[in-house]
Amino acid sequence: MNKYYIFFLFLILSLTLCSAKTQKLDQLKKEFYGKVRIIDGDSIEIKNEKIRFLGIDAFEKKQECIRKDGTKYKCGEAAISNLLMIISGQPVRCVTKKKDRYKRWLATCYIGMLDINKNMVLYGNAFSYMSKKYKTAENEAKKVSAGAWAGEFIFPWEWRKIKKK
Repeated sequence: MNKYYIFFLFLILSLTLCSAKTQKLDQLKKEFYGKVRIIDGDSIEIKNEKIRFLGIDAFEKKQECIRKDGTKYKCGEAAISNLLMIISGQPVRCVTKKKDRYKRWLATCYIGMLDINKNMVLYGNAFSYMSKKYKTAENEAKKVSAGAWAGEFIFPWEWRKIKKK
């Protein structure tokens, strides 16, 4: 009987720990829906919640790139304009995974079934980042010289390192 009692206690403890872990994960998985305020090419705000697009990195607001003809342009502002065009005032649904070190939600965001993150990459205003999820989209954009792929640029993560110096 003692052996069964110990097994029963172990079972209850295991179930309690699993339940607590699942509950904690569920607290981090959230969905946000509504009108957005665009912060930059890969960050938005919905109902006072800051959200960064998961799996991509877009040009920084002040970042410049070079066109094929050698002229400079503000590719960071172009990324913001492209995001404005994609969203076009429509409500956005974001499915979050977790928060980053800046306390922003990391999410994949949609208008209907349209993956906004993927479209930013397809338009050549963002890149697959810390994930392979959007690598195919990035290769497609590169192949057709979409957005910044038509000229010269510094990847946003490299540009930030340079600006810190």
